[in-house]
Amino acid sequence: MQIIYTKSYDNTAKKLKKYPKEIQILKEIITYIETSNNFQELKTNPIKNLYGFEQLKYQNNKFYSFNLEKNGGTKRLIVLPANESKIYLIFISYDHYKDFSEERIIYYDE
Repeated sequence: MQIIYTKSYDNTAKKLKKYPKEIQILKEIITYIETSNNFQELKTNPIKNLYGFEQLKYQNNKFYSFNLEKNGGTKRLIVLPANESKIYLIFISYDHYKDFSEERIIYYDE
């Protein structure tokens, strides 16, 4: 799959420098996304359970997240499928989605 980065992701990823374990998990997740052929494969591959992949609820139900901490935790990578072969890295939440809203997303001009 092709990954599309957003300004929001880049800005929130900078804070991750303080968390080396989470950086390693983020790298693994990005590799997992890149090696998936399409979004359907990403959703159905059992390895997704290793990273706590889930769809968000309520008004944010078009977004999905990966857990950046092995044993639960509050840091999440939020993604948005653009189509079957592209995915946006949207945001890294540090407070279990409380610091995330769709209005805060800043995209790069394409």
